[in-house]
Amino acid sequence: MKRRYFVPIMLVACFLVLGLILASPSQAAKLYGKKVKIGAIYSISGVCAEWGMAAKIGGDIAVEEINAAGGIGGVPIEVTWYDAACKAGPAIPIANKLVSQDKVLVVNGPCQSSICEVIFPKLDRLKLVLVSFCSSKPGLSALSPWGFRNTLTSDKQLDPAVRKWKEKYNIKTAVILYNSEDAVSTVEGKKILPVLFEKYGIKLLKMYTFQTQTLDFSPYMTEIKALNPDGIGIGSCYEQGAKLMIEARRQGIKAMPIGGACNSTPGLIEIGGDAVEGYYGSTAAWIVGNPDPRMVKFLKEFTSRSPGGRMPPYSGPRSYDNMYIIKKIMEEEGVTNKPGDLQKDREKIRKGWEKLTNYPGISGVTTMDEVGDGKGGVMTLVVAGGEFVLK
Repeated sequence: MKRRYFVPIMLVACFLVLGLILASPSQAAKLYGKKVKIGAIYSISGVCAEWGMAAKIGGDIAVEEINAAGGIGGVPIEVTWYDAACKAGPAIPIANKLVSQDKVLVVNGPCQSSICEVIFPKLDRLKLVLVSFCSSKPGLSALSPWGFRNTLTSDKQLDPAVRKWKEKYNIKTAVILYNSEDAVSTVEGKKILPVLFEKYGIKLLKMYTFQTQTLDFSPYMTEIKALNPDGIGIGSCYEQGAKLMIEARRQGIKAMPIGGACNSTPGLIEIGGDAVEGYYGSTAAWIVGNPDPRMVKFLKEFTSRSPGGRMPPYSGPRSYDNMYIIKKIMEEEGVTNKPGDLQKDREKIRKGWEKLTNYPGISGVTTMDEVGDGKGGVMTLVVAGGEFVLK
């Protein structure tokens, strides 16, 4: 009798062991609890609202897909999000709340460099990972090992755009206008564009600053008209960039514009119309015309949710990718989701982002560099026929 049952019992044991070995990561990394708490900072109001709304829609789409497929380690995601209104002021209270009250594992966002500049230095104390989907001011991720940016910095984005802009329009002289109250606009206008103009042999005639509340650009353009530059470099977000060019064209200025990260969004065209035709910019994700079936599917769903069926700037697909990367890291790094392991789990997520390599997202391949910024290809955009196209 003992021999009769010995072989079947051993076979069953072998199959059980083999099953454990071959189990998928999601099965092996079953999480504890009824929900996985993820935070988000989406600025859906204020001067950069289009970027924040796109990020929220992109993040929502990803979460719904992940939950429909079983969640993270078998547990659905619950997102707690706040609107920072494109301002640095609310950032610290929001971060404190996400850490101590909401007890989230990780935060998707924020977008704006001015917010990251304020909040990243506090992360060593908070010990919470924040992953921006569109902040592009150079140097911010180095402020803390807990701050990451799944995007490309402005210097990397603008270099090829300036080169192509110069070649297209034979730019020999230019002026620069930038918003001195916005972090990324200031660094683009004050530091990045002047260096790139010098690199490509463009003479900088004069530099101008304005503020977020500036409504009348006519005095600037009156002076610029007298200088008669070939090009206008713009460091601002899309609303001001569009209004600058509207006034330029109203005064008969024919100089061709180039702008930084925040301008490369459909809102620039909606506000600026014909005044921004020929504008050069850049993007950290190929969106319009991308044949990748995943992007095609994403855009179909995105435009069904966005106001007027508007296409997203790159914050949309980058935010979408962030959520899937968070899922991947949690399952691979052994996050438990137990209340008592909250800080250990946050540290695991930090280490996962730190070593992320070659993640094939819809926005492109994501690899984090040594300071926590994304590396990868950058694409130049130009406004042609009322839409952004790859150049």
